[in-house]
Amino acid sequence: MLLNRIIEFIKYDYNHLKYPLVVACHGVIIVLQKINKHSLAFKVASNIYRSGWAGSDELGALIAQYYFKKHPQLGQEVSRQFINDLPALDNTEKFFKQPETMLDGIITVLKKPDGDEKGALIINYSYYFPLFLRFFDVEKVTRSFNIILEPSWAGFCEENILAYTLVKAPVFLQVYEKRDKHFIERLDCNLIPIEVGPSWFINHNNFVPPVSGERDIDILMVAAWAKFKRHGAFFKAISPLVKSKPRLKITLVGYPVDISKEQIVDLAVLNGIEKNIEIFEWITPKEVSELQKRAKVNVLWSKFEGNNRAIIEGMFCGTPVIMRKGHNYGEHYDFINPNTGYFASESDFQEVYEKIISREHEMEPNVYVMQNRNSRVGTEIMGNAIKKYELSNNRPWRSDLAVKVNDLHGMVYLDSNSSIYEDSYKELTECILPIAHN
Repeated sequence: MLLNRIIEFIKYDYNHLKYPLVVACHGVIIVLQKINKHSLAFKVASNIYRSGWAGSDELGALIAQYYFKKHPQLGQEVSRQFINDLPALDNTEKFFKQPETMLDGIITVLKKPDGDEKGALIINYSYYFPLFLRFFDVEKVTRSFNIILEPSWAGFCEENILAYTLVKAPVFLQVYEKRDKHFIERLDCNLIPIEVGPSWFINHNNFVPPVSGERDIDILMVAAWAKFKRHGAFFKAISPLVKSKPRLKITLVGYPVDISKEQIVDLAVLNGIEKNIEIFEWITPKEVSELQKRAKVNVLWSKFEGNNRAIIEGMFCGTPVIMRKGHNYGEHYDFINPNTGYFASESDFQEVYEKIISREHEMEPNVYVMQNRNSRVGTEIMGNAIKKYELSNNRPWRSDLAVKVNDLHGMVYLDSNSSIYEDSYKELTECILPIAHN
C-alpha cells in the first residue's frame, strides 16, 4: 500500500509545484520527435496532460496542435498506429469478429436520416471510439449522420478522441471538465464541445426517493474495488467520525478490479472501522437503488476518474453527496451545491458530514437533478448544439434526438425502442469496411 501511496503522491499531489517536471517531459518529447518516435512523443504528452500538473494543459495543447493541426500527416500516422495496434480484449473481441454487434448499444442511433436531413448517432465509452474508426467507413457514415462521442474518462489529449480531428465532418464531443473544453476550443478544429457527460444519462425511473421510512445507512460508498477509488484514504478520513460515533453504519458496494473485497476488509481493519462496515459485492442496479434510498450521505473519494454516475444516482434517490475536494482537475462543479452536497478533504470530512446531517431536511438533491441534470435535459442540450450547426449550414432540422440512457452493458432508449431505427442500423451495417470481417 505504501507503493500505491507514493504513486498517487507523484501523480496527483502538489500538482502546482510540478512545472519543472512538465518542462523536462517537453524536452523528452522534442528528442522523440527528432528521432521520429512520434507515437511515443504524443503518448508522453497525453499522459502529462492527464496529470493536471502545472503547465500540462499548455503542453498538451501545443503537442496536439503540432500533430493534429499543423502536421496532420503525422497525426494520421500516430492515429493509424494507435488504431491498428489495438488488441482484442475480453470486452472487445466480439467486435473484432462482428463489428455490427457494436450497433444498438455501443453505437446508438438517436435520430434517423430523412432525405436531406441528417440523422445522429452516439458512441459510448472512449475505448470504442477507435474501433468505430477501424471497422466503419466513417466518411460514408457522416454523409447521413452526425456523430456524437461520449468519453468515459477525463483528459482529452489522447488518440481515442483526437483521431476524430482527421474526419472531414463535424464531430460533437461531450465535455464535462472545463479544462478539457478549453483544450478542445484551442485546437479550433472539427470537434464541437457539448457540455454534458455520461452521468447525465441515468435512467431516473430506476432511482427515486423513498416513499417513507428512516434512512438507516449513515454513509454509502458505491465504488469498484480499485486502487483509484481510494478506499484506504476514505477509511482514514472517516476514522475520527467513527470514534465520535461508534455506531456509525457504513455500507460499501462494489466489485473486484485491481483489488479484492478481502483487501478492502484489511484496509478497514487497518483503520479500526471494520465493525462499522457492511459490504455488498456484484449486486444489481435495483439493489443499489434500494441502498441509495436508505443512505443519509453518498461519498465519492477518488482523485481522478471520469464522470461518476453513482453520486448522481444517489441524488435521484434524494441522497446528498460528499465529493473529495480537488476531484479530477479541481473544478467546483455546479451539481455540488447547497441543495445536493459538499466538497470535503481528509481533514474536514467529519465537519462536512455533520453539516449535511444538520441540513438533511433542507437539502433537495432529487429536485435539483430532475430540473437540471438528467437524460431529457442532456438530450435537449445535445440536440440544440447539433440543430444550431445544421441550420447554420443551411440543412433542415425537423425532428429532435431520441432520449437514451446508459445501462450496465451500453445504451438503451428511454421512451422508444430500436425497431424505430431499424433502417438506420441497416444503413450503418452497410458502412462496415470489408476488411473488418477478415
